[in-house]
Amino acid sequence: MAARGRHGIAPIVVAYCGLLWIVASAASRRNGFAWALAGLLALAFALRRHRQGRPGTLHRLCFGILLAAVTALGIEALLRVWPGLVQGAVANKLYSRYHVYTGGMYERDRHLARRLRPDVHAMTYWNGHWWRHDTNPQGFRGPAVSRADAVFLGDSMIYGHGVETDQTVPARFSALTGRPVANLGQESTALVQASMLLRRKGLALGPKAVFVCSHPNDLEDDSILYEESELRRFLAEPDYEPSVREKALWPKPWYDLFEIWTRHVGLPLRSSGLAGTLAKAAVDGTLKLRRGREPGPPKRFVPSDEYVAQPFAPLAPGAGEKDKLEWEVHRSSVALIRRLAEGIGARVVLFDIGYPTAFSRAIEGLAREQGLEYNPAGRVVLARVRAGEDLFLIDDGHWNPAGADAVARELARSW
Repeated sequence: MAARGRHGIAPIVVAYCGLLWIVASAASRRNGFAWALAGLLALAFALRRHRQGRPGTLHRLCFGILLAAVTALGIEALLRVWPGLVQGAVANKLYSRYHVYTGGMYERDRHLARRLRPDVHAMTYWNGHWWRHDTNPQGFRGPAVSRADAVFLGDSMIYGHGVETDQTVPARFSALTGRPVANLGQESTALVQASMLLRRKGLALGPKAVFVCSHPNDLEDDSILYEESELRRFLAEPDYEPSVREKALWPKPWYDLFEIWTRHVGLPLRSSGLAGTLAKAAVDGTLKLRRGREPGPPKRFVPSDEYVAQPFAPLAPGAGEKDKLEWEVHRSSVALIRRLAEGIGARVVLFDIGYPTAFSRAIEGLAREQGLEYNPAGRVVLARVRAGEDLFLIDDGHWNPAGADAVARELARSW
């Protein structure tokens, strides 16, 4: 009888664990393991009560997990059929793949903070824009290549935030020139990280040219990611790879149960963490639960006159020590990229997004200082936008497909 009881309870336990997997995955991307552990402890308690002749606890627990799983799957279906139900910060949290958890495009890296995972193929989203994210087995966007005549370094402007793989600057450059390229661009990376990516992935491809895109955010990103002591060591030892500030971004040991869950076990649900995200958005005042954009026509992105005319802080009178350090790190990163490229006989071409004007001039001056080529592609695009063309994404400062093509055409002229 006892054996029959155990066999009879086994399907219930298996079903419960399957439903718990769904519920824990929906509850949180980061802490799903904690939810799963709590569910298993509850199951152990219910099974003990069942053995004591009190099956009611197990029945109520199973009914509760079934109800929770059905609710989670219903919400998941709703978000997939009607993604416009949520917008703003909530939509970014639920639909973006800019994370290191299950279904995300990144994996942790002690020096880069995050690096693109190889062989990831998924739709992703940010600020009202959907696009397909694909990485090849080499871990960058675009087709895998054994040789690349040109390597592109930069942040999301080069990665191609908001546009399809064949619409990025590197892809358009390849189509225009007929040259194989490698797109080593990655969202929220500065040139310190770009130099690491060139060393790790780019040099082995034997490029003839390295195109380096500077963004004003690069300087601040250095200070956000790295301690001042690490940045100063990088200045003193140019081949030194600084470690990122937050140890939470460092790779976890293989036996870390939370990492095992977030990387390999949890389901990549859009609804993961919805409750917490909604609560935070309500407190922040960023909660949007309405289909469609804001009332009125979509807004063209045009950099404001005030931002375009903004002074470049590191070179302005009375510049602070933090601003000066960030600029020195940027300059040293360019110098390192130049030295790495020269080691394989490749030329380096610097360009930027064209604004603020003072920043763009500083990058041109940096190119002149280090004997590198400078391309005004960003300035050309900015001038065309201010003249009325649509070369940026709607409500977003990234180049749209036409903008990326315009940048690539300017760069191709320097080939």
